[in-house]
Parts: sequence; C-alpha cells; structure tokens
Amino acid sequence: MDLKDILFTGLPTATPHMGSLLISEPLMDDKYFSRSAILVLDEPEEGGHFGLILNKPTEMTLNDLMPDWEEGKKVPIFCGGPVDLQRMFLLHTLGDELGSSAEVLPGIYVGADLDKIIDYIDNGGEVDGKLRFFLGYCGWSPGQLAGEINGKTWAVNALPQSPNLLKGCGIDYWNREVKDLGEEYRGWLVVPLDPSLN
Repeated sequence: MDLKDILFTGLPTATPHMGSLLISEPLMDDKYFSRSAILVLDEPEEGGHFGLILNKPTEMTLNDLMPDWEEGKKVPIFCGGPVDLQRMFLLHTLGDELGSSAEVLPGIYVGADLDKIIDYIDNGGEVDGKLRFFLGYCGWSPGQLAGEINGKTWAVNALPQSPNLLKGCGIDYWNREVKDLGEEYRGWLVVPLDPSLN
C-alpha cells in the first residue's frame, strides 16, 4: 500500500465556490503549490475558477514597485500564483474604508483605491492581518479544478476562518489550515516535506 492510499482514503470532496479555501495535499511537489492555501475569488458561469495563494511571501515589498514611497517597505508582497506575474491584487479586511471593494467572504474584500491604501499606511494603519498584496494568480479552465479535487490534489474548506486568512505564512499557515479541515486530515500534518528522507 502506498502513502497516498493511506492519506486519502475516505476523505470528503466538495465543490469550491467563491470564498472557499483550497489546501494542497502534502505530497504535492510544485514550486508554487507545495503546502499552499488558495482562496477562490470567483465562480464564473462557464465553470472556470480564479484564486490567490495566501501563504507564499516573496522577498519584495511595495517599496520595490514604488521606490519613492518609503512607507511601502512595511508592506510585503506575496506570490498569488504562477499566472500573469506582472498583475497585482489586494485582499483586505477593511471594507469600504479603502474605497470600492467587493466582499469575497464575510470580512474579506478584494480591490481598493490606491490613494486610500497609501493614506491608510502613511497614517500608521496596521498591515499584518489587515491587508495583503499579491503578484500573479491561479487559474483553472472549466472542469480542471473539479478534476484536481476528485484526484485528491486539494482539500476544500467551504467556510474558512476569515479572521486568520491574512495572518501568517509558509508551512505554519498550511499546518493551521489543515488542522481547521478536521480530524480526517490530521495524517497530512506528519508527512515530511521530502517523504523519501523518512
């Protein structure tokens, strides 16, 4: 019996929708998706999906993109996914305080007015847990994500804990979200990053 047979037997499947959190299975070996958590941002009528990886920081800050804005050094940039790495996205918890925004799930919004973001940060507004910038995104063609979920590539949390979604990063973030999936996923937490070394 192989490790996948043990880890994935009897796990539930779910259909993702806007606001669902995708958590990658622990054996995924991919630069972008290994130990990742992705927030699904839309559910288009034709069945494709679009989302952002939440837990993969880059070494960049907003100051790298806006060198004249010194306060931008306080704002890290995360990798949202492998598609269109020149495109920037913002998730935040501040609602209409940052201008016209769309609510993705209760308490988490996408989009804002750049001038209001700059004012918020210049006036000492908190960044961690409140707002997060991303370069790139994840995209799936119609039917692709459903096939990956049926193949046990992703677990789906249809009701993620929104107060934590913009806090933390890396493997610790992934571990927290796996725990939130429930007891049937606890085995994922003991899988080493490189099972061949175990």
